[in-house]
Amino acid sequence: MRHYPAFLDIKNRPCLVVGGGGSALAKARLLRRAGAKVTVIAPTFCAGLRALGSRNEVTLHPRKFIERDAAGYVLIHATSGIANLDEAVARAAQTNNILVNVVDCSELSSFVMPAIVDRGTIVVGISSGGASPFLARRVRAEIEALLPHGLSQLADFAKSFRSAVRATFDDLETRLRFWEGFFDGPLAEAIIDGQPSDARAKMLSLVNGAQLPPTGDIYEIIVDLTAPDLLTLRDIRRIARADVIVRDLTIGPSVLDHARRDALFVESLDGINLINQRVVHLTTHTQTQRAAS
Repeated sequence: MRHYPAFLDIKNRPCLVVGGGGSALAKARLLRRAGAKVTVIAPTFCAGLRALGSRNEVTLHPRKFIERDAAGYVLIHATSGIANLDEAVARAAQTNNILVNVVDCSELSSFVMPAIVDRGTIVVGISSGGASPFLARRVRAEIEALLPHGLSQLADFAKSFRSAVRATFDDLETRLRFWEGFFDGPLAEAIIDGQPSDARAKMLSLVNGAQLPPTGDIYEIIVDLTAPDLLTLRDIRRIARADVIVRDLTIGPSVLDHARRDALFVESLDGINLINQRVVHLTTHTQTQRAAS
C-alpha cells in the first residue's frame, strides 16, 4: 500500500483550486459537495466555474497564481495542466505543509484522488496510487453496479437508532450480532428499495425485543486456485461476514483478503466453540472429490 487511505472532514474549511478549466470545475464541485469553502485562482474561467461564482458557491480570483496564495488553506488542487505552474503550486503547498494534489502527476502530489462511488453517507474510494487512474475508474464502475442507491438512506436510518441499540445491548458482540441481523434482513432491504413503510415502528420492535442472536451456520466454498476471481458475490459476502474461516493452506490472499480483520483463521474446527459463530470452510475440493481421493 503506497498511500495511506483516509477521508478528510473539510466542511466549512478553506480549500484552493488553481486552474480555470474542466478539471478545475470537477474539483471545485467535489469540494463543494464535501462542504468546503472553495477559492479558485486562474486568469480565465470556464462557463461552469463562472456559473458557480455567480451563485456564490465558490470565490473566483481572475489572476495568476503567486506563491503566497497557498497560505491559509487546508487542501490545494493544482489543475492548470501547465507543468511549470502546477509545479510552483505544489512547491508552495509543500512549503506551507498543505496537502496538495496535482492532476495526473502523483510525483508532485502529497495525496492522490481516488475514483469515487458516492452513495451519500456511504462513500467508496478506489485508488491505483496514481499508477492507472483508468483502471481505478473501471473498478469503480463494477462496484457501482453492486451498490444500491438506497444505501445512504439505510445508513442514516441505522444512525438514528445507534443510541437505542447501545442502550439495549450491553456488550459489543451482541450489538454486532444485532446490526448484522438487521442489515441482512428484510427491513433493511425495504429501506434500500425506498419502501420503508412503518420502518421505525418495526425497528423499535426489533430493538425492544432484544432477542439473543441466532446460532451460527457453516458454509463450504470451493475455490478454484487457477481463477479465484470466479467467486460469486454470495461467496464473497459469506467470507466477509464469517467469524471463523477454515482454509486449505493453498488458498492465498486473493481470497482471504475478503475476510474481516478480526476473523479467526484455522485449519480445522477441532476445539472451536461454534455457538453463535458463522463459519466458512474454504476448500479446493468438493466433499465428493475428497471422499474419492
